[in-house]
Amino acid sequence: MQYIKNDYELKQLALDIALNAIEEVKNHGGDHYELIDQAAANSEHAIYTYKAIMLCANCCTDDAEALLDDAAYRFDSFAHHASVLAEVTIQNAALQEFYELGGEVAA
Repeated sequence: MQYIKNDYELKQLALDIALNAIEEVKNHGGDHYELIDQAAANSEHAIYTYKAIMLCANCCTDDAEALLDDAAYRFDSFAHHASVLAEVTIQNAALQEFYELGGEVAA
């Protein structure tokens, strides 16, 4: 996938992550939240700086920014800021999709 161009594409990625977490827990057990966190951290859109910057530029990151501000998270570079913000944005969107699917009840 190229970089994420809008909130719809972010929502599709988040839905895919949430569905994969539900399926993984159904088949093999585990923790939904940990799987969602790992998927967000390992997403190419959080790992590759250009893709992270484009996600941050093209999508609403307000919730992720608030979470990072509340945690008093500090960044050592612009690239680090973009990658962490993209990861938290993906994680938050995936959790929202997970809850909309019924959360742990769906599993």
